[in-house]
Amino acid sequence: MPLRDEDKGQTIISEAALRLALAEKEININSLLIELGHMATDNCHDERLNKIFVARTWLREFITPVPAEQHALYLQILASLNE
Repeated sequence: MPLRDEDKGQTIISEAALRLALAEKEININSLLIELGHMATDNCHDERLNKIFVARTWLREFITPVPAEQHALYLQILASLNE
């Protein structure tokens, strides 16, 4: 997302970050996603809901899933500890 493109969520993400900062909460991708979810439950119009949806979709691209192989290795280590 180009940082200058307000239609892609820059303003909405900034608002969510400001709310978190004012509440003295940690600001990261997960907390931004949660805050945007809270903002979506406020009384707001369709255009604002759309901007929140676009921003949340964009932020989700930065969540790195843990590969299944790491889970399997972790389980193997746990199993060996019980032997």
